[in-house]
Amino acid sequence: MGMAKIAVETRAEATGRRARPRWLLLLAVAAAALIGGVWKLWELRRYRRAMVEIKQEIRAGRHGHAARKVAMLLAWKPDSDEATYLLGVCEKARGQAQAAFRAWERVSPGSPFSARAIQGRMELLIERGRLADAETLIIQAMSDPRGDGSRLGLFLGLVYSLQGRVEERERVIEACWDRLNEAGEGASERAILLVRLHIQTPPIEEVRAFLDQVARSAPEDDRGWLGKARLAIRDGSHDEAARWLEACLRRRPDDIPVWRVRLDWALATHRLADVRQALGHLPVGGSSPAQVHRLTAWLAAHRGDLVSERQALERLVAVDPTDFAALDRLVAIAEKEGQADHAAQLRRDKTEIDRLQARYEKLDKRNQTIRDAWEMTSLAEQLGHRFEAKVFLTITSAAEPKHRQLRDQIVGSSQDVATTHSPAATLADLLAKELDAADRATTH
Repeated sequence: MGMAKIAVETRAEATGRRARPRWLLLLAVAAAALIGGVWKLWELRRYRRAMVEIKQEIRAGRHGHAARKVAMLLAWKPDSDEATYLLGVCEKARGQAQAAFRAWERVSPGSPFSARAIQGRMELLIERGRLADAETLIIQAMSDPRGDGSRLGLFLGLVYSLQGRVEERERVIEACWDRLNEAGEGASERAILLVRLHIQTPPIEEVRAFLDQVARSAPEDDRGWLGKARLAIRDGSHDEAARWLEACLRRRPDDIPVWRVRLDWALATHRLADVRQALGHLPVGGSSPAQVHRLTAWLAAHRGDLVSERQALERLVAVDPTDFAALDRLVAIAEKEGQADHAAQLRRDKTEIDRLQARYEKLDKRNQTIRDAWEMTSLAEQLGHRFEAKVFLTITSAAEPKHRQLRDQIVGSSQDVATTHSPAATLADLLAKELDAADRATTH
């Protein structure tokens, strides 16, 4: 009996031990949740107080004090992208560029502070004349789907502007607006900023001054060389441009931006073989109708085909009425063909385009985009600025739905050459007949 009693008591104790942990477990879980919530709330409040103090120090210009407080914050919260970004701000303000760059490198790509950190790194590279590194930094960041594509595109546009790469800058701006428009923000304040940037071309003398600075601070930067080549072509210094371009091609033999400038040089120096070679490196994708018509006209002129040249120039001014060089050449052809009345009409057309352009620029300088959007839509359409017309009409149709059908018409008509050709095709493929005809004319 004693052994049986002991067995019963043992089972009862075991049952009690199993029963008590259920209550204790529930109590422990509840307590842990409560303590965890309180702890997280306390940590959040502590973090916010620390950030307020840090930002106050930064606003007061006490960047050394702010940097020390940021370091203390990061010691217990190392994953704070906001604190890491502010550390870079403090280090830059203290003249510690390398430390600032390293801090901004640590900001997570998907963070709300990522774009600002990339901007900070880009600005440091530009200050040192390292245009090639700045360009690579942004292009790599844009390949990450977590990034802010529209903002990063603006940074890339800035780097292109500093190199004098106006057409590429415009395409980047257009792509940025497309992203905004897809998100339903095609008439937002940022969209207005984009279209105004698209209108305003960087002054050539500012580009020249900056590239001179790059040549002094980073003489081995090949994007600086490319900018120098562009300026040399503009100045008519073709031998100098050739030297810069040869250096660029040694560094990047298949680089499309370099071959674009090489094409400009070949056209300016009337070198058909070099034109053909450059066209073979340039894809049809990204080429505008105006660019193709301009090339077609050049090839016709090279072989002395006045009729084909005139037809190409007429197609050119139809899509780009502001190409005054093309208009002047059409006037010369009309006079040569004895069409004095037509030449006079072309001159009047040029005067009218000049007047419209002046009005357009005046409205842009007035900076009352929403108020002037409808008139600027009309002006942009008449001037052949299809992208700008599309944006201004998007802005005005946001308030006036009746304009949306016209907007769809403008969007549909502003197509790349690539829409009708294989993306793998080159401009040499597209213009093969014209190139062959020019070759035959050269050999006879």
